[in-house]
Amino acid sequence: MLATLRPTKTVAGTLRIDTVRERRIGVLKARFPSRNPNKKAAAETKFSRDLALHVCKNILARTPVKAAAWLRAKILPSLPMESAWFLELYRLAITLDTLETRAEDSSGLPIFAPGNKKLSFVAFSVLPAFTCPGAGDCLAFCYSFTAWRYPAALCRQILNTVLMRYRRDIVIDAFHRIPQNAIVRLYVDGDFENAGQLRFWFHLLNARPDLRAYGYSKSWSAFIEYDQTSSQGFPANYSLNLSSGSLHGDDVKTEVMALRNVDGKPVVRGEFVAVPIPRSADIPRGAKRYDSSAYHAAVRTAAERVFGRKAFSCPGQCDNCRPNGGHACGDAKFPALIAIGIH
Repeated sequence: MLATLRPTKTVAGTLRIDTVRERRIGVLKARFPSRNPNKKAAAETKFSRDLALHVCKNILARTPVKAAAWLRAKILPSLPMESAWFLELYRLAITLDTLETRAEDSSGLPIFAPGNKKLSFVAFSVLPAFTCPGAGDCLAFCYSFTAWRYPAALCRQILNTVLMRYRRDIVIDAFHRIPQNAIVRLYVDGDFENAGQLRFWFHLLNARPDLRAYGYSKSWSAFIEYDQTSSQGFPANYSLNLSSGSLHGDDVKTEVMALRNVDGKPVVRGEFVAVPIPRSADIPRGAKRYDSSAYHAAVRTAAERVFGRKAFSCPGQCDNCRPNGGHACGDAKFPALIAIGIH
């Protein structure tokens, strides 16, 4: 153990002991520096977005067992052992290591995020970008990457992405554990990768008519392929929001808008779009902008200019956009264009 220690001069000129782990932490931070414009916050960051991308790429390129071994060898020794990042990734490594032999039991796995006082719906997420075949310029402003600031959120996305590729039976078990009459959002982060995944989810939703599901998607071609190849049709308890930033054109959008579920009603509720708004001293940055009337006025103006019709400006917090509670984008009876501002 003595060979793993070495004295290092601090700025004040005093000596401290530098361990192998501390050196590895330094190497990892130097290789994947934080993009945070706040220098103090960037200096404290142990897990940057670039490092998260590196971890995701390497896990998805391996089988679960080999991914667990890679995490233990390349990442965990380079993280502070007392950090939340070390704890969550250590748990993920254990899960991946035993995934192939695990029974069809989802207990203890954070597959669905349960509803709470702020969010009434049950949520399912996978990794953004890695699972978004229809993504276009939306990748430049995708809000899902902000979740990577939180280790539990990133690890849930990684685990669910792996489960959808290797152990869907465990996802099925978790789905059937969802409480009766719940609202389910598919997906909060990430997207349907192909028509096969649509068949998977829609089969489950047909088996649980008590649930009401909705979501956003840019994988429009997958919906068209599903419509052309599936005999079961679109479930009546699912509603789709067409999300802006897709690489598909208006011809594909028109075709998706025409899709009908088994009850003959539109599959698509409407559109949820991101519109550029000018920077202004009157409009705060970050989440504070949702409390600004100037922000919402700018969003409505921009949306009408781009889409030629009036829009509802998303208030930023689900379950807070209707007078009597609830979320407009999950309500099939709310056909308005819903917009959010980016700048």
